[in-house]
Amino acid sequence: MKLPTISIASHHVTRLVIGGNPYSGISHRSAAASKAMIDYYTTHQIMADLRQAEVNGINTVLARADRHIMRVLNEYWNAGGAIQWIAQTPKDTEYANLNEYLQIVARYKPMAIYHHGGTTDKLYAEGRLGSLHESLKRVRDLGCAVGLGTHDPQILKYCYTEGYDVDFYVCALYNHTRHKELYLPDDRSAAFAAIQAIPTPIIAIKVLAAGRNEPREALQLALENIKPTDAMAVGMYTQFQPDQIHQNARTVAKLLSDSGLEDSRNIIGKAQQNEQDYGTGSYGHSRSRGSLRCDGARRS
Repeated sequence: MKLPTISIASHHVTRLVIGGNPYSGISHRSAAASKAMIDYYTTHQIMADLRQAEVNGINTVLARADRHIMRVLNEYWNAGGAIQWIAQTPKDTEYANLNEYLQIVARYKPMAIYHHGGTTDKLYAEGRLGSLHESLKRVRDLGCAVGLGTHDPQILKYCYTEGYDVDFYVCALYNHTRHKELYLPDDRSAAFAAIQAIPTPIIAIKVLAAGRNEPREALQLALENIKPTDAMAVGMYTQFQPDQIHQNARTVAKLLSDSGLEDSRNIIGKAQQNEQDYGTGSYGHSRSRGSLRCDGARRS
């Protein structure tokens, strides 16, 4: 199965990315549902899901940069897996010093590292978002593509306007920071508006509202409202639907094919038009950043 890709720095990322929340027991449902995920997702099962993702054309996983996930990914790659990793920094309560922790993450050679959305939102509320500049520079110095996450479209627009040095953003379609487990249609509309307004590549998360949305309808709505140069990261839980990864990949491939966006040349053409419209060299970045790659990255 073929899925079109977008470009993040020098990397090609499929427009459907597999999300790692289920592997870490983050259900956004209940304590019991989260515990069930932890029980189900042994190392063996996570590796099986990643293999299924690759077989179905998904080339990237977005998952927490905690020690559990890093060890599992290391084992998966040692066993011959080739999926590339976008690493999400943990919450700020899980490390003593972010810059020192980034060095640990970089040893596992993610293609990109992005700053945790909830922590971004917290720093913004406290008036301390500027403190991220040093950490974003640290990620770039480590040789990885640089990302910044948020649940709030106003923060997304603020960071873009203020010129934060990133290659991509990660934006939730629902404002979990403000509304917790309430998944409000107005939040999704606001997120889509911000995503469309910003030419930088964006990975949309919470597309299925933690399983609350009907998959095909939600995937279609997202694809119709994000840019052709954006992707979606979707958590997939195979315990009760073993072919869920296959079904989601097939749905996205068909939706893109039916819309005429399965050809990467169409995506590149739209990207070039966006660059002209915004008067930027490469989605607001210096063109030289296109040559960046994380040392030892398994794909480009």
